[in-house]
Amino acid sequence: MSSKVLNARIAAGQPGTAASSIPFVEYDLDNGLHVILSQSEAVPLVVTNLWYHVGSKDEHPSRTGFAHLFEHMMFQGSRNIGKAEHFKYIQRSGGLLNATTSVDRTNYFETLPSSELELALWLESDRMLALEVTQETFENQRAVVKEERRQRYENRPYGTVWETIVPHLFPTGGYHWTTIGSMEHLDAATIDDVRAFHAEFYKPNNCSLTLVGNFDERLARPLIEKYFGSIPRGAEVNRPPQNLSPIKDNVRLEIHDAIKLQAVYIATQAPPLYARDGYALDLLAHILDTGRSSRLYQELIYRREIARDVEAYNYSNEKAGAFVLSAKVQMSSSPAEVEAALWGEIKKLQDSPVPEQELTKVKNKVEMATVSGMTELGRRADQLQRGYTYRRDTDTCNRELDVYRSITPQEIQHVAITYLGKAASVVAHVLPR
Repeated sequence: MSSKVLNARIAAGQPGTAASSIPFVEYDLDNGLHVILSQSEAVPLVVTNLWYHVGSKDEHPSRTGFAHLFEHMMFQGSRNIGKAEHFKYIQRSGGLLNATTSVDRTNYFETLPSSELELALWLESDRMLALEVTQETFENQRAVVKEERRQRYENRPYGTVWETIVPHLFPTGGYHWTTIGSMEHLDAATIDDVRAFHAEFYKPNNCSLTLVGNFDERLARPLIEKYFGSIPRGAEVNRPPQNLSPIKDNVRLEIHDAIKLQAVYIATQAPPLYARDGYALDLLAHILDTGRSSRLYQELIYRREIARDVEAYNYSNEKAGAFVLSAKVQMSSSPAEVEAALWGEIKKLQDSPVPEQELTKVKNKVEMATVSGMTELGRRADQLQRGYTYRRDTDTCNRELDVYRSITPQEIQHVAITYLGKAASVVAHVLPR
């Protein structure tokens, strides 16, 4: 089966952004697998990175946690590779591997010496085509995921706070639950559910493959065709629609947990990934919380001494986002006082534009983090994958710094007013049991 070139280009970047631009070429196989190749001779390594466009938001509401459970199942062997053999092959070749699940995608990746590229392609193509799901491996991995939930969520201080907030923040749609899912749904899952999930989402036309590192494109293309080209194209994905409703009220929650310090969380809905307002909210989050000179640190920790571990971040997903503020409450203070202080800092941003000098400092920090992150092959692969998977525009990552640079103080004020209103927010006070 010959490959069909959709787009082959080198992203040149804009003047002044060459250091952060990622060169790449891309094309499709006949079966729908999208391929992105980005060569770098800096180190003799190659990253093989696959994104399947399926995350927890694509689950059935009665099978939450399933995308993450299935991530574990993908390491349990195929017709040609025994249980957990995937790890052994990679580690014996001096490589590293892992996988992650988010609300929007599932990612499988290996970092290997360049000479071992063919091994990674064989392993990934084999489990795409010939994954074996047995009752034994299914039961084993379900138990593993349930134990992970206990350790990372139920038995960790503040571990279930976000899980409690998110159904109120997104009252409809697949962002209504978290990636880890519920114990009840994991218990109710069957082996037939696992096999149906694989058939629905794990096929070449719902996947993109990115190679980043020191490899020869002339050799890589035939290898990709050899291992992935013959995998049959699947039916079009029957993806659940995301009918997301805005929240219209101030929702207040009181959460009791095994903690010593009380905490305050404020969450509001925000724009989806790649929206211009989302970039402005990213910078706003840095203004509030980046280092000891940030506004939250100076006001709540240094000057008033009412909080610790203050945090602000803008979390952008494919279809929606969330802006979150949080702070641990000092023993001498109260959740009400800390909450009022957090809203007070938001109001300052709503009442007047941020000074140009302060915004420039934050932009410089974002640029430094972006450029330095591009030295990591895995980070490069993810940036390329994100643009293609969510926008069908792989080059998006090469334009983001220009967007950040162009954000004005008036836009920061605009997004503070538009998205950070108290009347449409979820506020949680976390108290000791």
